[in-house]
Amino acid sequence: MAALVHGQYPLQWQNGESDRVALFALRNVTSGDTADLSEQFTILKRAFIMGTTVAGQTTASVSGTTATMPSGLANDAGYLLAYGCAA
Repeated sequence: MAALVHGQYPLQWQNGESDRVALFALRNVTSGDTADLSEQFTILKRAFIMGTTVAGQTTASVSGTTATMPSGLANDAGYLLAYGCAA
């Protein structure tokens, strides 16, 4: 469990001036890792993970502008789709 560095969750796409949706690529993430999304959001409302190990999509825990990776990830890759108020 660690705070991810930006190279582990680079922004791939975003849209929205009021509310915002953003897609991040995930690299080498493990359950409990955290991603600070304060560059894109003032408040994060939802975050979904589609990982190579996790079957289907699952929800990340959200607190403020931080997303915490769900259980089942171990040095995983995938995508994080986030939604909230734009920064």
